[in-house]
Amino acid sequence: MKPEPNPRNGSHNDRRTTLLAIGLPLLVALFYLGVVFEPWARSASLPKRLTPEESAAMWNDCKSLFQQGKYQDALADALKLHETYPGNHIYIEMAADIYDHLGRYADEAEYWEQYFDRAPNPVTACPQIGQAYWKQGKEKEAISAFERCLARDPENSDSIFFLAHALELSGQTARAGELYQRGLKISPDYTDLQLGLARICLRQAKLPQAKDLALRALRKSPENVDALLVAGLVYSREDNLPKAKQYLKQGVKLSDGYLDFHFALARIAEKENNFAEAIRHYDRILKDQPDNQTALSRRQALAGKP
Repeated sequence: MKPEPNPRNGSHNDRRTTLLAIGLPLLVALFYLGVVFEPWARSASLPKRLTPEESAAMWNDCKSLFQQGKYQDALADALKLHETYPGNHIYIEMAADIYDHLGRYADEAEYWEQYFDRAPNPVTACPQIGQAYWKQGKEKEAISAFERCLARDPENSDSIFFLAHALELSGQTARAGELYQRGLKISPDYTDLQLGLARICLRQAKLPQAKDLALRALRKSPENVDALLVAGLVYSREDNLPKAKQYLKQGVKLSDGYLDFHFALARIAEKENNFAEAIRHYDRILKDQPDNQTALSRRQALAGKP
């Protein structure tokens, strides 16, 4: 006996007809949704564009918040303006400045890079672009940024100084010295360049040159603590200890937290067998830097001496 067809399981042709009957309207509906609603959904996801009036009001608000020290709120405005006008270097600069105040140095560097690429005068991102990398401990990237700054304006004495100083701190003293000299040919009275070269001369045991540069700086700025330190160190190397102490003690009065003065005075006190005075200076260093191994070892070595 031939089984009757199961109404729940129609023939292949019936199923195909059913699928077509359902599928075509569904495809039409999906097409309609794609044509009509997809652009709407895409536009809904785009950032709301600001009118010129809204932009001006937001910019004024951003500057006011920044001046009040409300950096997180100012950042929200700056990023919104940057999102709306991605090519406007003014908003990029503001965001970079805010990130600096927030201590978000990686973000700061990223925005200074954008500024350097887009601003009509990229050198106005200097030295901040290099300093943002330096504050992250990215020495190589910092030096590269300072080099790019100098390449944009080879006669800019500020750019020369910041590159030379970064090279000096990284141990590249020969190149740093060359740059300090180059800068002084452009700006002979630039105190930081004078002192940078003085420090290089001191390391190279060129004491007369180091002394001359330090004293020149002091004639212009008698309370310049870096100049006082270099002068004190030069006189100490020359074994003119009374003169050395004169400059170093003046430096301590002006900046007691500048611990290099205490190190230099402690060494002089040891030379003079004034161990109590040396210990006093090492204790001052350890107050700010309890883990300073040099001060700790010297303090321990002197502890038993009269």
